[in-house]
Amino acid sequence: MTLNGEKILDRYRKGIEEVHDALPEAVSEYNRFTGKAFESGEIDRAQKHLTALAIAVKDGDESSIAYHMDQCVGHDCNDQQIHETMMVAAAYGGGSAMSHGVTMGLELLNQFRNR
Repeated sequence: MTLNGEKILDRYRKGIEEVHDALPEAVSEYNRFTGKAFESGEIDRAQKHLTALAIAVKDGDESSIAYHMDQCVGHDCNDQQIHETMMVAAAYGGGSAMSHGVTMGLELLNQFRNR
């Protein structure tokens, strides 16, 4: 299976827009909440996206893996940080998380690094 990270992100964004058209207040509140949750504080934004990436890998959530991998790359997380994050997910989530990390995770990392 070949992933297309840009298509996954585009599909996610279009879905958010469609739901926003139907429920603008709910989506706006969700976006406000998540925006606040990912602001730098005692934990910086990069670390927060690494945490979310670990959860997404553990859950096998393709859209979230793509979104948070893109954010990690954009916040200058290095490959070692990303690899360690995916191994933490595997330590917690077992074989399923390991397979998500070494397939989807690595493929998307390589795509976003090589844009």
